Amino acid sequence: MPANGETVAPAAGVEATEYLAASTPPGTVFWDEPTFRLEMERLFYRNWLNVGHESQLPHSGDFFTRQIGTESVIFARGNDGETRGFYNVCRHRGTRLIEAATGSGLSSIVCPYHSWKYGLDGRLQGAPHTQDLANFQKEEFGLHPVRVEKWGGFLWANLSATGPTLREEFGRFFGQMDRYPIGELRLGARRVYEVEANWKLLIENYSECYHCAPVHPELNRLTPYLSGDNDYHFIEGEKRSKVNGGYMTFAKDYTSMTRSGYTRRPIIRGMTDADRTRVQYHTLFPNMFFSLHPDYLMIHRGWPISTHHTLVECDFFFEPAAVEQPDFDPNDAVDLWDEINKQDWKVCELAQQGSRSRSWRGGRYSDQESLVYDFDAFVRDQMKAP
Repeated sequence: MPANGETVAPAAGVEATEYLAASTPPGTVFWDEPTFRLEMERLFYRNWLNVGHESQLPHSGDFFTRQIGTESVIFARGNDGETRGFYNVCRHRGTRLIEAATGSGLSSIVCPYHSWKYGLDGRLQGAPHTQDLANFQKEEFGLHPVRVEKWGGFLWANLSATGPTLREEFGRFFGQMDRYPIGELRLGARRVYEVEANWKLLIENYSECYHCAPVHPELNRLTPYLSGDNDYHFIEGEKRSKVNGGYMTFAKDYTSMTRSGYTRRPIIRGMTDADRTRVQYHTLFPNMFFSLHPDYLMIHRGWPISTHHTLVECDFFFEPAAVEQPDFDPNDAVDLWDEINKQDWKVCELAQQGSRSRSWRGGRYSDQESLVYDFDAFVRDQMKAP
């Protein structure tokens, strides 16, 4: 999917000649197994990930599990109303605790192997035949926790026990979005895709609209590919941000990314006159696309499965007043984006196939791809981290 048109110089702190003189990464970064494993370790096990939405866990005892690389994580709402995350692993013999993707009515977590029992706060409540063990303390054998924080109604997790908080990581972006009632928006539709392409190719694709005219005729009709601007870059002084993006501007008098180009739904509160003329596209690295339209929010979550396979969840959120209408129908937006998504996945899959050729060892960025360059630089920096 596209981001914004490129009509300006790259981010502050990046010399104008830097990306214009740079070459893209070689094709091996999309196929090499050791590289993929290191990316999971350095990027997906150490950074904040958007894992779901609070509406998935409305009641105590509700849960869902999430596969993140080789790790399975349980997210559950406890009796105290708090949502927590735990590695889906029994502390006894390492057994997978919960197989179901989602469920409700959970009062405790019981290992299916030897019946060790854990509370929804992660504490070990029962461990049969351990009363005579030397130096065995139940409080030392609770489930291993995963950091969980919330913003905008979304649930975020970090498998690293140390490092910045969610607000420290994305605070500037959240501050820009806080004038909208993001946390009050309601889920109206979802699409899930299996894409035969490396996860990085999907983010690179989202970070430019260089491809929009030939690949997305309907999108380009509503928001021409050279419209808009980059308004958010990686470089913040000496720190490399984990957010980038910008906006695209509607052509003519169009008001929404729908089949017709118009909407009768309520506009999201907080939208200015300028906001109503554009769509905002941002990437929160490493796994969230955040696409704010005048009348709905569309987000994508990318989950790497292998070097050449990515699971993508696409969710659409609307104002409560829209969802509560008896004739609420999101398909004018959902069907358009389903078409655009599939167009993107197709070209990403073609790029995946071509990148394996021994003849291709990297190319050159166009002057429309400064955000692609920024993302590639982000990955490069993360891979060098100790």
